[in-house]
Amino acid sequence: MDDKLSYLRVILTEESNFSLLYLKSNVGSVVIEQDRQAMKIDDFKKVIEYFVKRGLKKIKFVGGEPLLYRGLSELVEYSRELGIEEIGITTNGIGLATRIIELKAKGLTNVNISLDSLKEYRYQALTDGGNLKEVFLSIDACIAAGINLKINCVAIKGFNDDELLDFMKMTINNDIDIRLIELLPYGLDKGVFERGYLDIRQFLEYNVESVLKDKKDDLSISEYFRIEGAMGRVGIITKDSREHKDDLRRINVSNRGYMNIGPVQRNEYFIKNILEDKELLDDLIYKAASEITIK
Repeated sequence: MDDKLSYLRVILTEESNFSLLYLKSNVGSVVIEQDRQAMKIDDFKKVIEYFVKRGLKKIKFVGGEPLLYRGLSELVEYSRELGIEEIGITTNGIGLATRIIELKAKGLTNVNISLDSLKEYRYQALTDGGNLKEVFLSIDACIAAGINLKINCVAIKGFNDDELLDFMKMTINNDIDIRLIELLPYGLDKGVFERGYLDIRQFLEYNVESVLKDKKDDLSISEYFRIEGAMGRVGIITKDSREHKDDLRRINVSNRGYMNIGPVQRNEYFIKNILEDKELLDDLIYKAASEITIK
């Protein structure tokens, strides 16, 4: 396998604690419960093993909400046993504080927490009643446990743009990454994107002084900066960094049994039925990578 194909992103479940207010509601869409989804825990293990034999360096379990997937701890431990160095989850943080020690013992190294507001009334409105204090407890627990922590904040003009500097200030005394993410035009109502899109580079240029460019992480689509003297970093993920498809480093596998290559998950190639046939998987990976390369 090409050594660029080294980051596996696995959607474990579509189940979640809540849906964010700004995300588009797909009328008629059905969330498949984990007991009824195509991919079972043994299928996920086959996928992980396949890519480990081909040089996998990093894996991230996402959702939905991965903490709701009953086999999460088992898959984290299985990934560590196979020798994967970076094992992470992307989560809203609800329920993580009481599980982080157990998950770290199983092999978890990285946590991304999605958090778009530090103000309780806004967070409750955004999540339809979510408990912000529980997220703060999870952040503190990750820091105390020595987990590599990133906090992902979607920057929305007119909603949380007055909080972005407060998010950035969290890096001054904490060795964490705060990643400011631009809205994408898909998955949102058109009006939400048009009203809420914020150019983060422009925001930093107009509002922040003494920010130094930091080294870029391998297998990351973020650009990193550091406030002078800060322990942590500020990352930015722009609309353009995720719109292109020619990123051969990242492989996405969904709970519905589909795979694609690129920075954003799409249901392009159904692999559930060929997990036992390594030659067919090899051919499919080659085909998928070739189609991206020639575009």
